[in-house]
Amino acid sequence: MRPHLTMNDKSNPSDRQLLYRELDSLVTQICQESSNPWKRARLLNQLVTKMKNSGSIWSNKDNVPYYEDALQEQWEFFSNNLCEARTGTQYDRDRSNVITWFNNYFKWRLQNCASRVNRENNRRDDREQFYEDGTAIDRIDTLPAEDETHAVECIQLLEEIQSWIETNPDGVLNECIRGRKDITCQVILRSKLSGKDFTTIAAEFGCAYHTIYSFYRKKCQPHLQKFRERLGY
Repeated sequence: MRPHLTMNDKSNPSDRQLLYRELDSLVTQICQESSNPWKRARLLNQLVTKMKNSGSIWSNKDNVPYYEDALQEQWEFFSNNLCEARTGTQYDRDRSNVITWFNNYFKWRLQNCASRVNRENNRRDDREQFYEDGTAIDRIDTLPAEDETHAVECIQLLEEIQSWIETNPDGVLNECIRGRKDITCQVILRSKLSGKDFTTIAAEFGCAYHTIYSFYRKKCQPHLQKFRERLGY
């Protein structure tokens, strides 16, 4: 189910245009301020505060549980791509004002979260089956022979991967995020194997979501793929 989202904008057209001009002026100052990172951060904070106070950011009328996570991700995306294309498409003032640009990406992000939640719920419904007495059914017990063999192979692969992550025999999982020796491939893969998503991992370590995700894709995932290939998967 997609979240029902509405904008809270009670201002008249002239007020909105004035707001857009103020925001546009701040964007210009931020993007021109490349020599002083502290001043740039202060200007960016002013921009974010004005946008939040404008009442024009997509609201959470349906109280979807993933709203705050998605909003935090969107602010990170916004900050990273306002002046340079670091993790996505850079803001283009010739195509839209900065609030419209923010909301368009935020709306997509929320809908993507909704789809992900629906998929997880469907998988959970498939897994959670019970006998008449309320006892949970072991799905392996209900599989045909060939499917049972495949399930056992998957379990064995999972156990091999878990052992490899924990022992880290060749040390490749010691690679870490620059400046964060505590966030290694071993740590991230262990967290993923326990069922945690990247939002949770990022929050636990006080690290930006896109930093965790990018490091996983560029460093951790290739190590995992090579290990699986060595096992013949």
